[in-house]
Amino acid sequence: MIENIEADETPKVRFSSEDYRERLLEFDAAVCEAIAVGQACAERLEAPAISYSTYVFARICAHAQAMMCAAPKSRWAKREFDIWDVSTVASHARSILEGYLLFRYLTDAPDDLDTQCAYVQVMNLYDCMKRIKILPHVLSGEEIEGLQEQAKEITARLEGIKYFSNLDPKLKKDLLSGKFLMITPQKDLIANLEIDQAEFDFFWNYLSQYTHVLSFTFYRIEPNGRGTGLENDFDRGALCMVMDFCTNFLVAAVDRLVEIFPEAADSRKGINSKFSPGPSKNLPRQAKRDRKKRRWS
Repeated sequence: MIENIEADETPKVRFSSEDYRERLLEFDAAVCEAIAVGQACAERLEAPAISYSTYVFARICAHAQAMMCAAPKSRWAKREFDIWDVSTVASHARSILEGYLLFRYLTDAPDDLDTQCAYVQVMNLYDCMKRIKILPHVLSGEEIEGLQEQAKEITARLEGIKYFSNLDPKLKKDLLSGKFLMITPQKDLIANLEIDQAEFDFFWNYLSQYTHVLSFTFYRIEPNGRGTGLENDFDRGALCMVMDFCTNFLVAAVDRLVEIFPEAADSRKGINSKFSPGPSKNLPRQAKRDRKKRRWS
C-alpha cells in the first residue's frame, strides 16, 4: 500500500470512482461482520485479558461505524452532499490501527492467571493515572484523592504478582508511573504480529497529520480540488488507501475473535450480517419490527 504514495504523497495510481466504491463495499462488509460477531460474543465470562479484549473490540467497532458514516457515498448516512477529505476518516482509521494492537496484545496474552492479572492491573493503573492527570478541572478534590488511593491499591496488587516482579526494573518503574498501557513494547508487539514496521509507521504518521491541523492538511490545497472537500483524484486515492488498510485490520481482528469464540463464526455474513442498531438492511427481524412501531407511535 505504501508504494502508491510518492515523497510528495501524490498517489502514483489513479483510483476511479468505481475503485472507490469497491473499497467502500469491502470495508462496509468488514464492519458489518465485526459488529455482528462482536454482539454474538457478548456477556460471556472469560479470562481477565480476554474479557477486556472484547471491550477493546467494541471500541474498534465504534470507530469503524463512525468511519462508515463519515465516508463519502456511504449507505450508513443520509446527507445532501459528501466531503471528500481524508480528515473525515483519519482519526477513526488511526484508532482502528492502535485498537488492533491492544486487542491482539490482550487476546494473545499467556494463559496463566498470574500474567493475565498483571496485564489487567497495568491497564487499571494506567487508566487511574490518566484520570488523575486529565480530570482535575472536572472532578472534585475528594474524587481525585479517591483515584490516588486506588492507584496505591493497584500498585500494591501489581507488586504482589510474581510475573510482574520478574520484569525488567526500568520497565516496572515506567509501568508503575502509569507511562504505558501495555507491558509489551509496541515495536515488539508489531514484530510479533508480523506487521511491517515501516508500513505501520507510515500510516500512523500519515493519519496523525490529518487528525490534526498540520501542514499536510493545508499546504497543497488546490482550488476546487485537493483539500477542499470536493471529489478529486488525490483525496479519492487517499481514501481508497486508508480504507484498504483498515479493512485488512478489521478482518484480522474478527478472525482472531472467531478463533476464541468459534460459535460466533455463523454471524459472519458479509454485508448481510445482522446487528442492531445499524442500517435497515442489517437489522434483525425483531429490531425492524420495533423500529416500525416507534415510527407509528
